[in-house]
Amino acid sequence: MTRLWFVVPAHERFALTDICLRLLAQTCEQMEQYEIEATAVVIADDENLDVARELGFATVYRDNEFVGRKLNDGYQLACDPDYNPEPADYVVALGSDDWVDPSIFARLPSPATVGIFNQIAVVDEKRERLAQVTAPYTGGWGIRIYSSMLMAATNYRPCQEDRKQSLDSSTIEGVKRALRHFPELEALDVHPLQIVDWKSENNLHPYRELASWAKGPVADPFEALAGFYPAWALEQMELV
Repeated sequence: MTRLWFVVPAHERFALTDICLRLLAQTCEQMEQYEIEATAVVIADDENLDVARELGFATVYRDNEFVGRKLNDGYQLACDPDYNPEPADYVVALGSDDWVDPSIFARLPSPATVGIFNQIAVVDEKRERLAQVTAPYTGGWGIRIYSSMLMAATNYRPCQEDRKQSLDSSTIEGVKRALRHFPELEALDVHPLQIVDWKSENNLHPYRELASWAKGPVADPFEALAGFYPAWALEQMELV
């Protein structure tokens, strides 16, 4: 079995994060069909850690001053054999407000290659609109698959420690510095609703910013996502 860890920095937004972490636990179970043993590490300093422990996820206590440091803590716990007796083969940074379809992990990149995704669905803060967005630049959206080999090249801490935003760009730049060249990228898209980003009022990148890149009509999120994600998760999200 290939071991894959999700790295999830979390801060407040307790009801939203609770739903997303519970769905992530179900996603991890479903990934067994692809011969993947999946789990997560949640990095926070609040009650989100209690939910993570309840679900059997690893936890790291870290304040929210620098999210780059939180990400690095997660990468290191997942991949560094000095901290993990069964280190991950791959890591994926995931927002505490994101859903992912397990089918996007049916094919993993080679260890020297970064797996990327160009298509994402974004839901507005009032849960009324869903926009399907294609990344307008090389490198895809923030959800990327890194091998432990690439993490090891960065000493397991690829992101700038004092970063508060542009974390995904900083992470891939850290890999680039370690390798002394930009890593090869492989697009692994399966369908337009494969990744769902549920926006809230305090996001660094609000719905209107990402929706400006939308292609096609805006949809009702609960109608669009039905059949792709569990009914229980959609029902709970309508109440948040």
